Amino acid sequence: MRVTHIYHSGFAVELPVCTLLFDWYTGELPKLRRDLPLVVFVSHEHYDHYGQCIWPLREQFANVCYVLDKDVAKDAPADARVIAVEPHKTYELQLGATPGANPVALSVQALESNDEGVAFVVHVCGTSIYFSGDLNSWQWDRPAEENAASEMFFRTELSRIAPAPVDLAFVPLDPRLKDPAAGIAAFMDVVGTRALFPMHYWDRAGEACALMTDPRLASYAGVMHFENTCELPDTSSKPV
Repeated sequence: MRVTHIYHSGFAVELPVCTLLFDWYTGELPKLRRDLPLVVFVSHEHYDHYGQCIWPLREQFANVCYVLDKDVAKDAPADARVIAVEPHKTYELQLGATPGANPVALSVQALESNDEGVAFVVHVCGTSIYFSGDLNSWQWDRPAEENAASEMFFRTELSRIAPAPVDLAFVPLDPRLKDPAAGIAAFMDVVGTRALFPMHYWDRAGEACALMTDPRLASYAGVMHFENTCELPDTSSKPV
């Protein structure tokens, strides 16, 4: 399994049976297999999570499915295969397959964001993936009660997928925040993961990495990944 950080919150996850592309709006895609099903996820319509660049993919790959926040789905070309998702619903997909292989089954659970759109929980061939979008503990320079409400909302949504840890998690670590580490700390407390990829830090990777000195993050150094490309063991054969 290969995970590529493209830019900001854009990631490609290459699995043996399919490829997942999350919130890609800019940056160069890695060389992805054209013969495997490609699932394109967009969590919401903010410009730093959704771009028109996703639509030509259906001409470049043989088997493309778009899993989109319902507001983004309204923008889809008529010939695109689109699953429009809403919070607190689960969607079962059959992706088709390459010749001689079995169809790929994929399950998507949508959580509600406390900013815009949804977060995704994806299950495919024994691998579980959490992608936050703009669901987070947003700790801005504002009244304490508003930050407390954001933290509570985040933890409540996460409780919908607890207690089992997920295999991969993509969670904001935004240096602009008053307390950037709050979101990851809450996620690890409520859900947990075997591999965590911080995101939503724009061109400020150095500042994001420096936040690992926060004791709440330092204890998870063994599962945190800031690499542009990361090779991970295949989880498709692990017990469900």
